[in-house]
Amino acid sequence: MKSSLQTSTALLTERLARQGSELTASERALAEALGRDYPHALLESATALAARTGTSASTVVRLFAKLGYASYAEAQREARGEVTALLQTAGQRAPVTIGTERSLQQCVDDALLHDQHNITATRDGLDMAAFEAIVARIAQSSGRVFVLAQINSAPVAAWLALHLNMCRPGVHELGAGAVAATDQLLWIQPEDTLLVFSIRRYASGPVKMAQRFRDAGAQVLAIIDSNAAPLAALAHHRVQVRISNASPFDSYTAAFFVCNALVSAVAQLRHEAVSEALKRRDDLWKDVEAQLIVEGNPPAGRRGGKR
Repeated sequence: MKSSLQTSTALLTERLARQGSELTASERALAEALGRDYPHALLESATALAARTGTSASTVVRLFAKLGYASYAEAQREARGEVTALLQTAGQRAPVTIGTERSLQQCVDDALLHDQHNITATRDGLDMAAFEAIVARIAQSSGRVFVLAQINSAPVAAWLALHLNMCRPGVHELGAGAVAATDQLLWIQPEDTLLVFSIRRYASGPVKMAQRFRDAGAQVLAIIDSNAAPLAALAHHRVQVRISNASPFDSYTAAFFVCNALVSAVAQLRHEAVSEALKRRDDLWKDVEAQLIVEGNPPAGRRGGKR
């Protein structure tokens, strides 16, 4: 049986609004209590919720089944995700996400459900006009593309820069191991592009970089987790990803999903050039790999034996 998080992105409050006319008196009283204190009301057990609202545990179970949840536990997973979205740091999120009576299997299931929901909610809320504008700029611009992220977003940005480099020339990662970002600012031109991540915890560096790119007449494209993100107002185009999780740590699965879609779309627009580049890359890989084998140690299976 599919969970409701797989089949619907509707939150509890939206489901209550849709089903309100079909609820019994006791279910309606419970629904009103939930609506007043959502999502925090669902952080307690069904028995505790029933006692606090003056209903029975069976009423709680019946209401959530009527709302389309596979179980009360599933509704709790949704609520934890909504709570973590309101808390800015892992330290703030820890008390409401860990230390409860969850089995390790539940940790696995919670992670799966949240990531499925994050991807679905991100896709359903995706601004396609902004997505297409970002893809067109990356695929068609003659200038350079700089990819920038700090702290937790850096691994996603590294993956994106690596794969965009296979799709077009002039891609530069402004992250760990890259030329200092301040030195890169010396030569920014209007045809250049900054593709920057703004996902909590927010750092001031990307904001300052984005402002410098704008001052130089270049374009700023952003992947953000909220319209309140500091970079939202500076971006010419932006797409938003959902990062909620059942642990103290934000999930970057939806961010990877959007980056995967961006790379796929850029490759689609540049299909001939990308096909040729990937063939050259295969040849280069064979040459470099062969050279490394000659200069270094041979593979383990080839040591000391006759062939």
